[in-house]
Amino acid sequence: MDTLIENLRAVVGREAVLADASELLVYECDGLPQHKYLPRAVVFPQSTDETAAVMRVLKHAGVPFTPRGAGTGLSGGALALERGVVIEMARMRRILNIDAENRTALVQTGVVNAHVSRAVSHLGLHYVPDPSSQGTCTIGGNIAESAGGIHCLKYGTTTDHVLGVKVVLAGGEVVELGGETQQAGYDLRGVFIGSEGTFGIATEARLSRDYSGGGSKRLRRRTLAGHWRRTLD
Repeated sequence: MDTLIENLRAVVGREAVLADASELLVYECDGLPQHKYLPRAVVFPQSTDETAAVMRVLKHAGVPFTPRGAGTGLSGGALALERGVVIEMARMRRILNIDAENRTALVQTGVVNAHVSRAVSHLGLHYVPDPSSQGTCTIGGNIAESAGGIHCLKYGTTTDHVLGVKVVLAGGEVVELGGETQQAGYDLRGVFIGSEGTFGIATEARLSRDYSGGGSKRLRRRTLAGHWRRTLD
């Protein structure tokens, strides 16, 4: 019996831990199949508290971890090196709060990118970062890679649209980086975004959203084109 697997199951439940080799094959690579590493186990936490408890178990056992979203990345960021344990965030997919007045949304990081825009479309809002895999990729994966998309040239990448993140560190400590307002000191939120999970695991994110089509809904620009056969002095 693998004691580590049983300890993880004690935290998140038996059905939330995969350990059979046939089940683990799905998680041996991300969207870059040239590199494959079979993990020791895959764990599916459903909350920040469960994620923190899992991290404490892994720290005590001295086992490395790798956070994973939808596995659509092309950089090998979700590979479990050295028989590490994959922390799969796909079941943390709740939209916790939508603040229409301030144009923000608080989400768990397993939420699919496109689902954020879908949830606020009735308000005339959308979430700007739009990687090509936005119908599948998760907010957590976008944060790990600071993902962009065709709108990033004008509106910026993920780092420009994430106001704050709740992060579980390698030892199980929970910290909050950034927030709804700009904070004094080092921009630890900006350092974390794009770090590919090497600093910890993001479990919640406060996102900013823009009006559909960009710009202010109350100050939409219109262009008038006119044509005259001749003009008089």
